[in-house]
Amino acid sequence: MMRYLFPWCFLSSPSRRRPLPSALLVLSLVLALVAMPPVAVSQPAEPRPTLNTEPAAAVTLPDLRQLPAGPRRKDAFLQVLVPIVEAENSRLAARREWLMALAERDTPWTRAERERVTALCKEYALDCEPGKINALLLKRVAPVPLEMVAVQAVEESGWGTSRLARQNNNLFGMRTSGGRYQSFDSLQDAVRAYLKNLNTHRAYAELRARRAQLSAQGEVPPEALIAMLNDYATRADYQHVLLSLLRTNAERIRRYAGDTPA
Repeated sequence: MMRYLFPWCFLSSPSRRRPLPSALLVLSLVLALVAMPPVAVSQPAEPRPTLNTEPAAAVTLPDLRQLPAGPRRKDAFLQVLVPIVEAENSRLAARREWLMALAERDTPWTRAERERVTALCKEYALDCEPGKINALLLKRVAPVPLEMVAVQAVEESGWGTSRLARQNNNLFGMRTSGGRYQSFDSLQDAVRAYLKNLNTHRAYAELRARRAQLSAQGEVPPEALIAMLNDYATRADYQHVLLSLLRTNAERIRRYAGDTPA
């Protein structure tokens, strides 16, 4: 800030001050106002939805076989897994909120918004009418209950100790279209691929419809979606196994949960 120097006579001791002429008073006030910094006027910031939130760093599993089977191994596994699932669910929730706000808005979309919607339709394997939010897109862009994701990871990876989990970061037994097991660079990639599989594959259309129905009522219990996993595994008792894991570990799973949407 620029500093202004006044004549020395204005800075004399109180006993020697003389009344300032009116013209000099006006001049000093003007100079003081010029020297003041401008007052910032706050403007409402345009909301910018987070569509591509990335975790701070790629995470891989430690060798959990070094821990004895039981509470210590379970806690170590969930301590790594749960924050990743919550971050990915938050990412989906942010996308969904943005799409719903856009669908309810009266003003025309910007070019960037149109391009974003088109990109999401492509990512979620849908042909969308330009300028409209596809109802199927809203069914696909949605979180999956944390507890359901966790118990599937537990069952498919043996609490993170399977060779597939250790070497390929594949926590969910996911395969390619050719039948080979997939490999991921990180656990984040594995969780994201799993969620996208549930949110796009035709085998889980009924699961998505049930989730949308329950969400409209206010809550999506993990048990309700586990019951829709008929086509995830060939085991006849697969859903019963998951429900058993849920009953015995739900509280432990939620212990590592934060406040992010799930």
